[in-house]
Amino acid sequence: DYDNADESAGEFSMGTTIFLGQTLGEGKPHKGGDIIGNSILLFFVIGDRLTVLLPLTAGGIAGVSEAPEEAFARTVAYIRICGAGSIVIIAYNLIGSVFRGIGDFPDTLVTVAIACVCNIFGDLLLVAGFHMGAAGAAIATVFAQLVSVGISFVLIRKKTLPFSFPENRSDLKKECEQDHWTGIPHALQDFLVGLS
Repeated sequence: DYDNADESAGEFSMGTTIFLGQTLGEGKPHKGGDIIGNSILLFFVIGDRLTVLLPLTAGGIAGVSEAPEEAFARTVAYIRICGAGSIVIIAYNLIGSVFRGIGDFPDTLVTVAIACVCNIFGDLLLVAGFHMGAAGAAIATVFAQLVSVGISFVLIRKKTLPFSFPENRSDLKKECEQDHWTGIPHALQDFLVGLS
């Protein structure tokens, strides 16, 4: 269920990809900075709340998910650890959406591949090596995406981006609402498919 929420966050960030791609395609790079700034603000607010809310409600989520009694404690631990890393997981999805929005698919592939490799090695080390079970898998997931976020920041700093962050913030709310409503259908569709 947590993985379903993570995928939904990725689909929700598609609003940033779509809106950024449209704006750059229309030859309005000055608006690109607004879109990115608003996405960072929106996702920070969401991530900030999830970081607190998910660990506190992990038991309830595991109960609603009908986790088997013998795996209930491990499920709660997994949700708590990944929930505490929500801000990292959301940053991972947001940065991927920026790369896709500017048409930088090679770097998107590299950062996803790095996250996958780190996750696999983390699972082998923590789950198979240290026998940490679900908690080890959760730590490996969050750590892998943290590494990917760090590498993404390094890659972004070396690029000449096709947009700039404007000084005028009067249209931030409008841009944020457009970005928000563009991503909701993707997130809802993915969430409902996973839920079913």
